[in-house]
Amino acid sequence: MKRIFRKSLTVMAVGALAVATAGAQLAIVRSYSLAKESRIWFEGTSTVRSFKCSVPKVDAVIAGEANAAASELVQSASLSIPVAQLECGNGTMNEHMRKALKASENPQITWKMTSYVIEGSNVAISGWLTIAGKENPIELRGTGTAENGALRFKGGKQIRMTDYGVKPPSLMLGTMKVADPVTVSFDVLLNQ
Repeated sequence: MKRIFRKSLTVMAVGALAVATAGAQLAIVRSYSLAKESRIWFEGTSTVRSFKCSVPKVDAVIAGEANAAASELVQSASLSIPVAQLECGNGTMNEHMRKALKASENPQITWKMTSYVIEGSNVAISGWLTIAGKENPIELRGTGTAENGALRFKGGKQIRMTDYGVKPPSLMLGTMKVADPVTVSFDVLLNQ
């Protein structure tokens, strides 16, 4: 009787392990990485001229579920941009921008996704953006595609520097003033 009971327990344990393993395989977490082709940049204007700055370095942590529907594919996403790496093509402008963004106290611009909605090829991603130490909710809208396991998201968003406690730079005794809104654009490609 003890032998039959032990065999039954062993069979039930092996069965439970098999069911747990099969369930785990259905919810495989997949990491995504930013492809080299990914681009983030921002553009603005001043009383003198317009400008465009690139974001050459972005650290990203993106996790998703391998076999999920598109609306549940990405489980979490966050980005970190080193302020010291922002490049406007002009050393003086870079210096003023880093000072305005309070780079010494807040060396990173960060973004974290909280949710997203997909309607056809239109994607709206809600999250939190932190610039110069101030965090605000933000919604990014754009178009999304998924092909061969790669995800792409393109769009742009106008933000006001003053919403993040950033005073737009002003130079030459105020004769050159940077306009408050800047447009952040992105073309992000994620690979498995």
